[in-house]
Amino acid sequence: MKLSSCSEGTIEAEAVRRYFNQPSHGNAGAVSMMAHEHNLPADAAVYRLRQEVQTISDWLDAVPVTGRVLDLGCGAGGWLAVFANRYASVIGMEQSSMMVEAARERMHMSTNIEFIEGDVRAELPDGPFDLIFLGGLCMYLNDGDTTTLLRTLPSRLTSGGSIILRESTVREGRSIAEGEYQAVYRSPSVYRTLFIEAGFRTSEVRRNYGYNAMVTGEALVNLRRRWMPFLPTESPFLGALTWWGLRSTALVSFWLLPRVFSLLGITWPQLRNHFFRLRSGSR
Repeated sequence: MKLSSCSEGTIEAEAVRRYFNQPSHGNAGAVSMMAHEHNLPADAAVYRLRQEVQTISDWLDAVPVTGRVLDLGCGAGGWLAVFANRYASVIGMEQSSMMVEAARERMHMSTNIEFIEGDVRAELPDGPFDLIFLGGLCMYLNDGDTTTLLRTLPSRLTSGGSIILRESTVREGRSIAEGEYQAVYRSPSVYRTLFIEAGFRTSEVRRNYGYNAMVTGEALVNLRRRWMPFLPTESPFLGALTWWGLRSTALVSFWLLPRVFSLLGITWPQLRNHFFRLRSGSR
């Protein structure tokens, strides 16, 4: 995936829809976690999600167990499973029929989940919700659609409710992935500007190091493919070898190095990820 820096830039909504509805890209769960192009084992996505939940565990604990949750852009249901195990009622909304089908299959034993197949830019379900979660959704929306969506959410929150976003980011400005796969990667400061434009005076942000673990594996696979062309490009064995090598040195590869790189201003891997929390009273 090649990124191009831009001051604004736009992506095509239909291209995004088309990408996530193509069975040729493989298992919907892997595609939902963007783990399908590098032959990493399933444990990579499991590990990432587990670390991500730990990163915002106090934010999740602040939501009452009797609460209602709306997961916008729920994908194949990774976070839906987390919410269904913690809260009384969950609604997952997703425009990709392939993802909705995978989420239904994954969560078929859960009785507290409702699925809506639809575009978040259209009508949203009525609240009030104690938590509205956007897990990697705004990166597939242009700026105008992002601020328009955010403006509609506070009226659907309970008093004291919160909005949590989980978005892939870049260090500065904006970068766009163009072609078959399209996305807008914004820096945390750009997101703060969008939050202000949407009417939120304050926001909280946390670096998502769980995501960093998986993209480190993906970056190493890309380096292997570039510098060792004599090895097979597609190899689950080599993907697993890369991942478990990183897991065996997790204290250094997943904890120490990302923080050292950040302090030194080194941008590697190219993409990051952050959680943002907006509160119902922060407008």
